[in-house]
Amino acid sequence: MASRPNSSFPSTSTSTSTSSSSSSFRLLLLLTLLPLTLAFFAFLLQWRDVPTDSIPLSSDSFHIPYLDHPFSGRRSASDCVDVLGQSRTPVFPYFKDWNFNFGSDLRPKGVKVINRTKELDEQQAKSRIWNETWLSKFFYKPCNYELFVNQSLNMEVAIVMSRDAGMDWIIHLDTDELIHPAGAREYSVRQLLADVPEDVDTVIFPNYESSVERDDIKEPFTEVSMFKKNYDHLPKYVYFGNYKVATHGNPNYFITYGNGKSAARIQDHLRPNGAHRWHNYMKRPKYGKASLFKCTTFMPKHFFGGPKGKKAHEIKLDEAAVLHYTYTKFSDLTSRRDRCGCKPTKEDVKRCFMLEFDRSAFIIASTATEEEMRRWYRDHVVWNNKALNLKLLKWGVFTRIYSPMAIIQGLRESGVFSSVVQSARVILSQDKSSSVESSNSSSNKPGTVSSRTGEESQATVRRILEINDKFSGDSAIPPLPPPVLDDFTLEYNKRLDS
Repeated sequence: MASRPNSSFPSTSTSTSTSSSSSSFRLLLLLTLLPLTLAFFAFLLQWRDVPTDSIPLSSDSFHIPYLDHPFSGRRSASDCVDVLGQSRTPVFPYFKDWNFNFGSDLRPKGVKVINRTKELDEQQAKSRIWNETWLSKFFYKPCNYELFVNQSLNMEVAIVMSRDAGMDWIIHLDTDELIHPAGAREYSVRQLLADVPEDVDTVIFPNYESSVERDDIKEPFTEVSMFKKNYDHLPKYVYFGNYKVATHGNPNYFITYGNGKSAARIQDHLRPNGAHRWHNYMKRPKYGKASLFKCTTFMPKHFFGGPKGKKAHEIKLDEAAVLHYTYTKFSDLTSRRDRCGCKPTKEDVKRCFMLEFDRSAFIIASTATEEEMRRWYRDHVVWNNKALNLKLLKWGVFTRIYSPMAIIQGLRESGVFSSVVQSARVILSQDKSSSVESSNSSSNKPGTVSSRTGEESQATVRRILEINDKFSGDSAIPPLPPPVLDDFTLEYNKRLDS
């Protein structure tokens, strides 16, 4: 009897061990089956035919399915109707029923085509700009310098026209540029500028530069979606950390300018300050942050004159940008060559072009065969390395912007563009007729003004432009390249020394 407890002990130990092993087995089985069950359930959900929600409005962070190969090849009329929601009115399915309220009237609204006429040339020849110093270093030089002067003269005329038409803002854009109003409550330039504080006189749009992925682009606005972001919209470590690879073997980060474009509030004494900026004869510029609007500090190299006590407030936008579609077509090489009569030498091209890439492109287009030109174009302009593109997209140096593609294609398919072209032809014909009549009337009655409109326009010119010459300011701001790596190294070394 005394030995019985001892004989039963091994049996109890064995039972406990078996129970523990069984529990462990069940636990392992549960942990194995649970993720498999969840994975199988997720697989079933993935293949269910459930309609997705509408894509929300956002600033191009989404992917547009039918733009994988944007507008390549020919499409039937029914395809176009399907894309536009079975309507001939331009609508944008990826922007929550957003549309332009054209209705059945496709005539352009707010579009005014100004033709180069003899009268316009004579008016600009009398501009006060020719007697001021701020643009003088660009006078009487060929190609891009001449273009820069003409742009400034056109901007001066546009100020007067905008004032007469009751416009609130004015911005100068080239034909290869679009405004990307990111950051506004709706995708609208009108809304973006309406949100600018009232004390702000000028707004700078940093420019993004197109990065083409093919050498056969025909319609840049509807075929290009990848852009290189501006220095002002990138952290410094990202910009300078990727600087060398982002230059693509070219002299600078951007192949052309990097100092953006500016919009100005229409007001007295406004004048252009070159194609990229505006200036007020009676105000000194004030730079910095606006309390109600996202912007960054901008300190230019030039300081402009103006009476003490009056300052023009200028801000730089943190999200909105000008999209610059530069050298997007291979034919852009030869078109620039054909516009200029400079010699294709390193010294002579400096007389014609302000930026280094333009000079190199002109020399190549003037001296190389078409095969050599295309090879150069692929090496310096086309981004066809998908792995590198993906890397720069992940770093944020590149960005995809699809909104202009959808909008431009919608306008084209709705017939708005063809209506604009037709209206421009009619206006041109009318302008020629009125010009002839005005010329005949003036010859019959010397010294008289042909219409009341002409009198009001001349009065506006005098009101805006006849300001004391002592406030004419320093030099106009030309197209400038973005910061280079040497600038960062110099700044870093200065900080170490301090």
